[in-house]
Amino acid sequence: MGIHCQSVTSRCSRFGLRKVHPTIDPMNSMNPMNTLLFGSLLALLFVGFAPDAGAQQFMTREGNVHFFSSTPIEDIEADNRQMSGLLNASTGDFAFQVQMRAFHFEKALMEEHFNESYVESETYPKATFQGSIASWENIPNDGQRHDVVAEGEFDIHGVTQPQRIEGTVQWVDGGWKLQATFEVTLADHKVVIPAVVKDNISPVIAIDVEAQLLPR
Repeated sequence: MGIHCQSVTSRCSRFGLRKVHPTIDPMNSMNPMNTLLFGSLLALLFVGFAPDAGAQQFMTREGNVHFFSSTPIEDIEADNRQMSGLLNASTGDFAFQVQMRAFHFEKALMEEHFNESYVESETYPKATFQGSIASWENIPNDGQRHDVVAEGEFDIHGVTQPQRIEGTVQWVDGGWKLQATFEVTLADHKVVIPAVVKDNISPVIAIDVEAQLLPR
């Protein structure tokens, strides 16, 4: 896939940001989970790096993640509307982070099992994806939808795997709209489904992501 694992330091330096304290948007300040999530993402990426006046940063705190599991017995799906993300529009480097407990299911019992037994949210509270959009420098902000490939490191349940994701980007309303669909194999991230319900949950989960990133 052409993915080269890098340290957090080398990845983050490409964003060209100085050490900052994230400013809380008044529109989001009433949501403690959103504030904490975005603050931890900023800390992960930007602490200790020199400023770069030419860097163009775009962000979201309200990206949407939908996952779907389909088996002959039942379909299971959940939504998370609190994905945080940052994009360096000068380089195409990005980082996204999702709080696992922010996924909501139709059935409360499934949500409980998801957090306590499957992804173990108390021990592994976040999923992250950090990497770069290939050939970003060739993508114009012309309002058209452009096919892209994002490559990087996807971490869930404490296990990091290389991931290649196909999606689209589009310049809309003064920011970048990102959409992607990909699959996650549970075994790749050591997510174990109990034998009693293994026929109810697909070993491969379909993920849909959509986010509008605006200037930071």
